[in-house]
Amino acid sequence: MVDVRRDRVGEVMSTADGRLWLRAPVGGREWEALPCDVQPATANDQLRVKVADANHRSGRRWTR
Repeated sequence: MVDVRRDRVGEVMSTADGRLWLRAPVGGREWEALPCDVQPATANDQLRVKVADANHRSGRRWTR
């Protein structure tokens, strides 16, 4: 899923009180999002995560 308010891709870990808890596919801290701020991730979004993870693991720091 994509949290469009934060421009972050995450997996839904849980839901509570009408809110979603997301975590980046590569791990890290969860964050809270409203359902109206979340949409399904496109293939491009998923690729962006994979490239960022590969860059991170190679020691390179890329920003958009």
